[in-house]
Formats: sequence, C-alpha cells, structure tokens
Amino acid sequence: MKLFDRFLLREFLKFMLLALSCVVGIYILIDLFEDLSYFLSRKVPLLTLLQYYAYYTPSAVNLLFPVSFILGCFMTYGRLARQRELAALQSAGVDTYRLFRPLLLFGVIAAGLFYFGNEYVAIPASIALENMKRYAIEKRPSPGNQLRRDMNYLADDGRIFYAREFDPKGTLRNFVVVELDPQNRRIVRRIDGDEAGWNEGVWRARRVNVRVFPTDTTEILAKHDTLSLTDIATTPQDMALEARPVEQMRVGELRNYIQRLRRSGSRVDKEMVEFQYRFSYPIIGFVLLLMGLPLATRLRRGGVMLGLGLGLLFSFLYWGAIQTCKAFGQSGVLSPFIAAWLPNIVFLVAGLALLPSVKR
Repeated sequence: MKLFDRFLLREFLKFMLLALSCVVGIYILIDLFEDLSYFLSRKVPLLTLLQYYAYYTPSAVNLLFPVSFILGCFMTYGRLARQRELAALQSAGVDTYRLFRPLLLFGVIAAGLFYFGNEYVAIPASIALENMKRYAIEKRPSPGNQLRRDMNYLADDGRIFYAREFDPKGTLRNFVVVELDPQNRRIVRRIDGDEAGWNEGVWRARRVNVRVFPTDTTEILAKHDTLSLTDIATTPQDMALEARPVEQMRVGELRNYIQRLRRSGSRVDKEMVEFQYRFSYPIIGFVLLLMGLPLATRLRRGGVMLGLGLGLLFSFLYWGAIQTCKAFGQSGVLSPFIAAWLPNIVFLVAGLALLPSVKR
C-alpha cells in the first residue's frame, strides 16, 4: 500500500498544482485587465509590471489554494472510480478509508506549510507590493521624510497622539496627547501644547496645558510655559512609521497591536477576528478534502465536469460563509472565535456526515 499511497499523492499533487496554476493565472489576468488603464496612465515599465505581479502572486495562491485542493481531490479519486480501479481495490479487500489516508495526512501538513507561507512569504510580499505601488508606480514621497498634517498615532503604551503638523525630524505642532483608563475607557490625562521637540531622548514642550481627571466630574488644570514630557517614551521614529492594515501584520505584530488597542480603550473586534482567522484559514484545505473524498469516490463515467462543478461550488460556498461570519464578527454580533471557526466547524461536520455513505 505504500507504493499506492505514493501514487495517489503524486496524482493529487499533479492535478492540484495544475488547478492552482490555472485559477491563479486566471485571477491575475482578470486583475491585470481591470488595472490596465492604471498601469498605462503611469507608463509602468514591463519589468516593474512583472515584479508587481511577482509580489501579487503569493497572496493569490494563499487565497485560492482551497479551490485547487478540492479540484485535485475530485480529479484523482474520480478517475479511480471511473476506471473501476477503486472497485478492484475494494474487491481485493482494501478499505476505502485507507485510500483517504495519504491525502488527509497531506492536508494536515499543508495547513502548517500555508500558515508559515502566509507569515513569511505572502505578508512580506503584500507589503512590498504596496510599497511598490505607492513609491515606484505612483511616485509618492517617502513618509519617513515628509511633513505630515493631522497626524494620529497610537503608542505601544496606549497613549493617543494627535498633531496638526508632525515633522519626522522630531517636532510636533498644535499637539494633543490623551491617556485613557483601559478598564472603563475614561480619559485620565490630556496634554495640549503649541509645540514639542525631541531633544536628547526627551520631548520638550512649550505653552502646555495638562489636565488630569481623577473622576468623571473632577478636573485639575496645570499650565506650563515649558515642560519636559519625561514619561513619554514614544520617539519620532515610532510616529514616522506608516500604519499598516491588520491584513499585512504577522501574528506577533497583530497580537501586540491588539494589546495596544486594548490599553487605549478601543474596541478590537475586527483585529481579534483577523487574529483567529490566521489559524482557522490554513485548515480549509483539510476540511475540503474531507468533504470531497466521499463524493469523489462516487463519480462515474462523465462525472469529470460534475466533479469540477462541485469543487468550485463548495469552494465558493465556503468562501461566502467565511466572509459572512467575518462581517458578523467584526460588527460584534458573533464572538471573534466563533466568527473565524464556525465555517470550518460546519463544513467539517458535513464532511464527517458524508463518510458513512462511502462504499467500503
């Protein structure tokens, strides 16, 4: 059986990679045709365009790999059923469940591979893609040296900074610093100033009003011509870093960002859903295999197109369920854990319910 296991795995990988290449190629072509006027209007060189889609490809693979899994499953086991090889193996006393083992084992291994692939390939490529689009194609100035207006920044300690003007060299003008109690989201201190400069590792501010709020109805006001804000450790380099969307944060970065939001008293529904989703999404391939294997063994002559259709149908139903649950989770209707894992649970139960129907 080890020889036959290798045969099944080899056939599955062949069809899976073929399906993945096709769906990713179609996806990239559609994106290219949609953005063609964008590239032509900016006279993007061919080499830059190729590099752009080289960065784009890992995200497309990460998005579409579940489709290739179920299509490869239907093609591999459907062919065994159509050519009566499956019936011959069953007549020889081979349990059909035993034939599922190599693909299910591969599905478990692939879940880990796709998790690390997303962390160390897809996310860095997505960041590089965004930087290329902004600075190489759209020719925007680098944010590290650009004067920013109406700057907002959430610090690691939970403080919220606002400045009418921020110079990355180390100057805040017309700034506000707000400190919140993370337990009840109440402001405990607010600092307003005309200007603050970063000098020898300390913010030194001029014409500053410091308001402390011991209770909801009490305010203590102190005015200073100059004040050294020694308790604020946030540097101009920290503020100059451009905020990235949560989809472009690795798991460790996302966890730290959630902690910062919580310290500032902000809601973290969207971020927590994304955090749970990072762990639930890689196992979609395994769940789809568990659903597809019982159905693939029942395909007979002429069932290739039916298998392809079912594979696409299940993939898009799965994707629709994921997006729906994410929307409910981000709005607070569902808990982040349920929102991220409910589609996996539903389709896993469906796959387990199909297993007893397999002829053994």
